[in-house]
Amino acid sequence: HTPIYFNPRQVPNSPFISFQKLPAFIEGSRRATIEVPPFGPREFRLAHFPDYVRGILNLTLTNGFGTVSRAINDAMGYSAASLWAACDHVLQRGGIACAAAQGFHHAGYNFNGGFCTINGLVIAARKALAVVPRVLIIDGDAHYGDGTADCITALNLADRVIHITREDGIGDAQAGYTQADWQRYTADLLETHRPGLVIYQAGADAWIDDPFDFGYLTFEAMAWRDSGIFDACLKANVPVAWDLAGGYSEPMDMTVSLHLQTLRCSDLALRKHVQRQRRAERRRDERRLADRRRAEP
Repeated sequence: HTPIYFNPRQVPNSPFISFQKLPAFIEGSRRATIEVPPFGPREFRLAHFPDYVRGILNLTLTNGFGTVSRAINDAMGYSAASLWAACDHVLQRGGIACAAAQGFHHAGYNFNGGFCTINGLVIAARKALAVVPRVLIIDGDAHYGDGTADCITALNLADRVIHITREDGIGDAQAGYTQADWQRYTADLLETHRPGLVIYQAGADAWIDDPFDFGYLTFEAMAWRDSGIFDACLKANVPVAWDLAGGYSEPMDMTVSLHLQTLRCSDLALRKHVQRQRRAERRRDERRLADRRRAEP
């Protein structure tokens, strides 16, 4: 199974779907989750201007919801920490890990919006750069990741953090893609950029019937996207950590179903990856045995 990093304190007392879908996704996953402690100002400054971080934490600046809320700030600290924990997991062990998290890509270096306050994508990418030379962010959310783009520019990271986002490398041009197309698409990105880690935002709002009306993929095509991306990464032995990102259906059942579909695609890709590794290990064992036999007098 794909490990899931999630802390219940990522869910403040708010009716908004971006929070309430998280426990529903965890319940539907039918597996235990891994909890990590929250990030704070030191980690937040990896992505954001220090005065912005102070203003958010001191409640003198509004958050991505247009409010001031210590509970939402705390939730974002846990969410960003969960994403990094999923990245750290795959950097150490390979394969795939999930962070049941959202609310990142509209948070810029010194601004926020679109329900995003702290950019956990950029925080995770910067921490990963201590281990790998490049990180590829594939942002499958239905909306342009303006905050991520702003952070990358402000921090001069464009040569080390590759950012693929709506209509800047992914979007309507991929509307008719099959799973094989998505696999080729991802393999081309990996060949071009040679990342040591992929962070994938598996946005459910790319579904064509999402009420925000920016979707471009059918329910089935969403699975083709997820499977193609996961399979290409693991066949290239590039670890991948993914998060939930957007999705706003009312009622939220369809959004949760899409996130659980991504989890099934992740599980299947991981099983195939493990099977490939076992077959490769058996072949290596057989070759070593044959070499020993040939070397015997």
